[in-house]
Amino acid sequence: MRPLALHGHTRAVTMVKYNKEGDLLFSTAKDTNPTVWNAETGERLGTYEGHTGAVWGCDVNAASTLLATAGADQSTRIWNVETGEQLALLKHPTPSRCVSWAHGDRMLATVTDKSMGKTPAINIFHIPEMGDIAENKCEYNPFMKFTTPEKVNMAIWGPGNDSIYFCSEDGSVAVLDVETGKEKCFSLPHEGYEARRISWDSDYCTMVTAGWDKTAKLLDARDVSIIKTYQNEFPVNDAFITNNSVMSHVVLGGGLDAQSITNVASHQNKFDIKFMHKVFGDELGTIAGHFGPVNALASEPNGLGFASGGEDGFVRLHHFDSDYFESPGKVAEFE
Repeated sequence: MRPLALHGHTRAVTMVKYNKEGDLLFSTAKDTNPTVWNAETGERLGTYEGHTGAVWGCDVNAASTLLATAGADQSTRIWNVETGEQLALLKHPTPSRCVSWAHGDRMLATVTDKSMGKTPAINIFHIPEMGDIAENKCEYNPFMKFTTPEKVNMAIWGPGNDSIYFCSEDGSVAVLDVETGKEKCFSLPHEGYEARRISWDSDYCTMVTAGWDKTAKLLDARDVSIIKTYQNEFPVNDAFITNNSVMSHVVLGGGLDAQSITNVASHQNKFDIKFMHKVFGDELGTIAGHFGPVNALASEPNGLGFASGGEDGFVRLHHFDSDYFESPGKVAEFE
């Protein structure tokens, strides 16, 4: 497996995200320009220009027509994927940390930071259909706002549009009931350390969390209880579960804090991407490449590869070769 190194950002990459079909890859960074790539060849197709600060995250809708981005400039922006035109500007009182499209593409959840005396919040907006967004001249206001005392690092919609799962800096994972605006489940898989990211499996039955306690945790979607712990030697910034119909793996990425980096080999600084057996928790192998912490990971929807983004500003595309599909964890072992 030989990765493609894509250089389109001038600062650290913060998120990588595939569209539903897996033919487009979107990346955001601490520079101001979200970027779209051809997910097969690595060709840069374009950038989305408008943010005036770091961009912390993005999400593309199921139809691959709308891209939402979360910026440190206290805004969430919605773009036409094909043309790069900014269609909507959602203003916030504090930096926007995360965005997530609901199923059906008619609602958008945003996360705003704990800053300037403001309380962290998950905000939910109604979004017009594609043809109506550009015509809408009214200011966007959330129809629901859920505040929490702890900074929220990531929020994603559940199997339906009735719940949002989110992870926070206190190491917790909770489930928000969208109808009542109240928490209905809560757990502390990374107590005392930040829970950085959460990611669904392809069936919405389990999710994996990435924590700075040097672990990733497999959680039950019903009550966010811990099913399995994957131990690591370094803080985990992101993790994903491979497509359940292809392989049974959990993939981790992270590294030492950027302020602690010294000029030594990547293996010594633990920048490798690690593959774990989802069921048994065994380490199966590692992939090196980034010259700094791995900040972001995303699995191809078809399970045939993945993308990573690092503190070094590079996005790397990894396409699995045939040997990978004969490794431990292939689905046939459990049939």
